[in-house]
Amino acid sequence: MDQHLRQVQTHKLALSPQIRQYLKLLQLPLAELHQAIETELSENPMLEETAGASTDAENQESVEATPAEIEKNPEELQVGESFDHLDLLADNFQEIQYQDISQGDPAELKKHKDFQESLITKPEGLSDFLEWQVGFLDLTEAQKKIATELIGNIDEEGYLRCTVEEIATAVNTSPSEVLKTLELIQELDPPGIGARNLQEALLLQLKRKGPEAVVAQRIVTDYLPLFEKRNWQELAKILSVDAETVKKASQIIMHLEPKPGRTFYVEEPIAVKPDATVSFNEEDDDNVYKIEIHDETIPELRINSYYRRLLQQKGLDEKTRLFLREKLQNAINFIKSLGQRQSTIRAITEAIVNVQPEFFAKGFSHLHPLRLKDIAETLGIHESTVSRAIQGKYISTPQGTIPYKSFFSTKLETLFGESESQKSIMEKIRALVSQEPSSRPYSDEKIVEILKQDGILIARRTVAKYRDLLKILPSHLRRRK
Repeated sequence: MDQHLRQVQTHKLALSPQIRQYLKLLQLPLAELHQAIETELSENPMLEETAGASTDAENQESVEATPAEIEKNPEELQVGESFDHLDLLADNFQEIQYQDISQGDPAELKKHKDFQESLITKPEGLSDFLEWQVGFLDLTEAQKKIATELIGNIDEEGYLRCTVEEIATAVNTSPSEVLKTLELIQELDPPGIGARNLQEALLLQLKRKGPEAVVAQRIVTDYLPLFEKRNWQELAKILSVDAETVKKASQIIMHLEPKPGRTFYVEEPIAVKPDATVSFNEEDDDNVYKIEIHDETIPELRINSYYRRLLQQKGLDEKTRLFLREKLQNAINFIKSLGQRQSTIRAITEAIVNVQPEFFAKGFSHLHPLRLKDIAETLGIHESTVSRAIQGKYISTPQGTIPYKSFFSTKLETLFGESESQKSIMEKIRALVSQEPSSRPYSDEKIVEILKQDGILIARRTVAKYRDLLKILPSHLRRRK
């Protein structure tokens, strides 16, 4: 293979360290930003949190201090401080601590300990509850093994998510033995547990209701499609009963639990801390809305004056000097990037308020079409910068705390030459369904006709898509007689 030199000219985008730092901080939500600041403070000795309210002039003066000033302010270095009183405090603390434990009432201490343990004990799950009930059943060792395998394959909704044959293979037994154990599991609480489909879950619950649910059982077993269409007259004719009996049976079915494991759902609370708040401005008539960027919890940072002065000292070894110079530059970049992040979020928030004033007063049905590109062109920044800035961030509004991304929606032209956003159309569909006659709900075609009267021209399949996104049932399932 021949070796030779070749000159190639290429174009490559190279981001400066400060730009990379800025983009990294920009995409962090408020909670993660605090963690990033804490990490930077712990890793960079050149960076420190401003203690108390200090002016920019004082900060600048401390940064530009000379090495000679170190001798004038020895208390800043805290050199030569006696630690005798600290040792005394530590001894006193240990004495008080052990005294409280030894002299406390044992009953009270146990009560306090039990309370603390209850706080960290995880709530009982569905599988825990089922295993507890299985402990009261008279099962053989083989059945216990099958029961454990079955419970492990029951999902949070209470359904068995594997076949009897798969369980049999896993525990090396016959499908008939698995089926016998499954029937025992299905007799446990909550009713309907261990079902393999919706029909079985409903039937397991109806069997516990006795003779009053005989008609309901027949409906679920053989005529569930007719029940879904709410065709009571046809069901009464097929079952040879009167319509009133069918309606009573339908009421029993409607009150069954389609997800037997729902009572054990554990919803993890999501703590959302908004990066900005938009509220009505009652003090200024010229500005209808007041914008507040929540930077009050972000600590003010500055360059550590001691290490800055140390860097200016003569006779400092080269390795230490290079280290301090690198940390100084990193600290400056971090402080500047933090400030740029705040100003970018404010600018984007102001641009959104200018475009969407009606939303803050009237809600999502008055949301105008808005693209990331529109905000980027308004502010003179790149579209990807806007995307990073709104990622994972929330804004508190008179309509509630919502993600920044909720303000952005695609544009649809109306017959009147106006623009409607996708989200505003979805809200119109939601409003139409909420106001429709219960006995004659609007079909997708009817909703298309009503929207056309408002100048909104969309296809029936688009209405069906939006209806699914809004979790609205089809018209035949919304009918009430």
